[in-house]
Amino acid sequence: MYQIKFPKKVYSGKDSLSQIKEIIEGRRPENIFVLSDPGVAQNGLLDDLLGILDEISASYQTDFEAPKEPSVYDVEAYAKKLEEHRIDMIIAVGGGSVIDMAKILSVAVTNPDLIKDLRAPGAIRNPSIPMVAIPTTSGTGAEATANAIFLYPEEDLKVGIISEFMIPDYVILDVRMTMGLPPALTASTGVDALCHALEAYISTLSNPFCRMFAKEALRLICSSIEKAFLDGKDLKARENMQLGAFYAGLCLTTSSTVAVHALSYPLGGKYHIAHGVSNAMLLPYVMEVNEAVCRKEFTELAPYMLGDISHFKREELPHAVVRYLFDLTERLQIPSLNSFGVSPADIPYLTDNAIKVERLLLKNPKELSREEIQGIYERLLTEKGKER
Repeated sequence: MYQIKFPKKVYSGKDSLSQIKEIIEGRRPENIFVLSDPGVAQNGLLDDLLGILDEISASYQTDFEAPKEPSVYDVEAYAKKLEEHRIDMIIAVGGGSVIDMAKILSVAVTNPDLIKDLRAPGAIRNPSIPMVAIPTTSGTGAEATANAIFLYPEEDLKVGIISEFMIPDYVILDVRMTMGLPPALTASTGVDALCHALEAYISTLSNPFCRMFAKEALRLICSSIEKAFLDGKDLKARENMQLGAFYAGLCLTTSSTVAVHALSYPLGGKYHIAHGVSNAMLLPYVMEVNEAVCRKEFTELAPYMLGDISHFKREELPHAVVRYLFDLTERLQIPSLNSFGVSPADIPYLTDNAIKVERLLLKNPKELSREEIQGIYERLLTEKGKER
């Protein structure tokens, strides 16, 4: 059995941000909380939104200091602020971290015990207050998913919190909100979206719903990511990336990520490497290890990822997909692991902590041994940038 869960309403297309007026007038919230981060605020991306809220005389509070790596302690601080202002709707404008924070806060308001322990089983019992997600990156798919990622500082580990009540009620996909994304973020968040679609497709939880959205997500992303990276003002490329990231996010509501994300979590927890960057670094190496058991899936996905495959023999397609991933991350200038200060002495720590992410490793199509996981980290550290 499988199912797919959607946000209640999705607005997309040119100037779709204007639909915030319809949302507010329909729900009639008394106190709105607008959450964003300094980068979004400095780029002027909030001006139109706040202008609409002022136009309809909505009552709202703002906070443009959302952390890049939200921790459990940030959740507690923000939850107190929402309680103080009696917030009954949240609008999140930003990337995955901003949207994740808004998602967990939307259920914290209605589930007070959640703040005591985000990981407590059954802590999220009640539906959230209404939440609007307006993504400014094209990668995390947070606007479509039921999970949010938070840092547990004492454990040097990022952990995913999951509840269907955290799927945003409303999503606004307005391409104008992504136009200021710099090349490095375009690359890392875009490959993160590629990860979501590809991992969900090969997951042991994969199903027809997931495979349908994954194929289209990969077609949109793989045909557009380099164009958006090289020319951030390419409107069509930006639109494709935004929609592809959303479709990839939908894949995760009915399937799951696998070993790429499992090995990524320790990198983010201890070394504070951005989630998209760590996934992008790991993607080709993990898929190379998976290739032997994913030949059928990689063959099916080859036309969506590679475009014209007429010059390949069918049996060459799985390796061509893996080679494409190595080449793509090179062309997108994804940084090397050692540029973050990771050394060979850190490999055992990374391996130990990746093994703990069983909920994802168990869904990987190939059971990875400790030696294989360690080998992936070692190769990522020593081979990055070498010609294959």
